[in-house]
Amino acid sequence: MFINFVVSDLAAAEALYTEAGFVTLATIPGPGSVPSLVHLRREKYQDILMTQGVPARGTTSASFAAGDVDLAGVADGLRSAGADVAGPTDTLWFTTDVSFCDADGNTVILTAPRVADQAQARAWASDQISGDFEIPEGFSFDSTSR
Repeated sequence: MFINFVVSDLAAAEALYTEAGFVTLATIPGPGSVPSLVHLRREKYQDILMTQGVPARGTTSASFAAGDVDLAGVADGLRSAGADVAGPTDTLWFTTDVSFCDADGNTVILTAPRVADQAQARAWASDQISGDFEIPEGFSFDSTSR
């Protein structure tokens, strides 16, 4: 997935997203060698393209799987960098989420399954979800066994 965030200050936004675990893959120069686009990646298929411009606050958001990270530590780093951060918060759908907004109102949610609650999640799913579907042989809901 590539999402495009319009930001008013590319360097400041790039520094903030580094706190969330993103790295810069490419910087594309524009007129006068001033960067016109920054390509960030956190994990495979977790890409943000940032372009400098006049952002429309609150119009762009993305949710990414957090992977095996300390979400509380990520939240603390983002707060220290000046982001508006919510969480970590346990959700009703058995995840823990951290959401943050950059200075331009772009929102990112990092979400991770609560492994400790997987038995409860399975029980809920078996009680609430019905229909004809098959779970592939060998598939596990336990992310630690993959």
